[in-house]
Amino acid sequence: MSTTQHALQTVSRRFCNSFGGKPESRAYAPGRLEVIGNHTDYNGGIVVGAAIEQGTAVAMRQRDDGRIRLISDACLEDSVLETSMNTYTSDGLPSWSRYPLGVIDEARLRQWIPSGAGLELAIHSTLPMGAGLSSSAALELAVAGALVRLFFDPASAPGIETLIETAHRAENRFVGMPCGILDQTVAGLAKQDHLVVVDAASGRTDHAELPKDVGFAVFRSHISHALMDTPYEQRHRECRQALMGLERFIPGIRHLATVHEADLQAYAPVLDTRARLRATHVVHEQDRVHAFLHALRRLDLPAAGDAMTASHESSRSLFDNSIPELDVLTAAANQKEDVLGARLTGGGWGGAVIALVRNTFSVDQAEHICDAYEELFQVRPHWWRTTAAHGLVHERMRT
Repeated sequence: MSTTQHALQTVSRRFCNSFGGKPESRAYAPGRLEVIGNHTDYNGGIVVGAAIEQGTAVAMRQRDDGRIRLISDACLEDSVLETSMNTYTSDGLPSWSRYPLGVIDEARLRQWIPSGAGLELAIHSTLPMGAGLSSSAALELAVAGALVRLFFDPASAPGIETLIETAHRAENRFVGMPCGILDQTVAGLAKQDHLVVVDAASGRTDHAELPKDVGFAVFRSHISHALMDTPYEQRHRECRQALMGLERFIPGIRHLATVHEADLQAYAPVLDTRARLRATHVVHEQDRVHAFLHALRRLDLPAAGDAMTASHESSRSLFDNSIPELDVLTAAANQKEDVLGARLTGGGWGGAVIALVRNTFSVDQAEHICDAYEELFQVRPHWWRTTAAHGLVHERMRT
């Protein structure tokens, strides 16, 4: 049984145990790796991601009384969280509920949910929380997918691009996190054994095949990653300030990631120190993204790995979103012969490091990396192998 089907069956059982009867729709969305392109998506750049085998499943059923009932892995002692379509914005609910409720809120604005209807939702995730693998986007997209399968016939249902937009707007508007579009796009449009290439400025998405002799190893630090509790918004502001400063001298620029290297060198001195460092990271990170994709097309895997490692160094020294734990994992990984490159994945300030590894990468090599980490921090990191997985699956259940 596939990981996806196992998760869907698990969430269906949880739904039956919590609410009685069967769900009417269900969906599964994967977590993601940010392979390269750190903090470039909200700066109008190109970013490369991949779906992973772990993800989040949602089972759903309509109610006729306007009530909303949720059960999740995040609930203590299998308690059901209760609210209503009229009060969910003011009920003082736990923080994890903002993600599914944000999607429900977007769905109501789009008039997907009939007047007077309520919902029952069960949520099951195999994604580790706080690992920088975008558990929030997986949850948001799974809820959106289950909603459209619940309320629409297949012929009239909103398409995947609309689901991605809905999930992204929920995180930006309802949750209040100004993240880019990468996470929801990868969760929605990923293909097995392919990377997802997102041009955030144009909205175009492409796929790049992952060579068969490589995959990813993920090393989770013991420092939890949660964008709401990090300087993410501050970096967003600093990048915006850098763009506004450069706009005075470079006519017509719309995105920081599209600033030419020559223009950056000429006008960066007008920026304050922080804005200059952030701009330098973003502009050079775009060069690394292009170098990575070019190397992948040529099957020059060492060059692709070098771009990833250089990305981490830039995140550490220019964007200031790495931490010692991630630096140690990256350095230890890069000492192994079957590691082509390594870097932090996601927003930073905790979470995980990914390594592009040959298929000959061994358990012994991985354990040596964990040894180096444990020696310094007295905590052993969790690690696993993954390949590039498929994206959203959503279905209407037979009644």
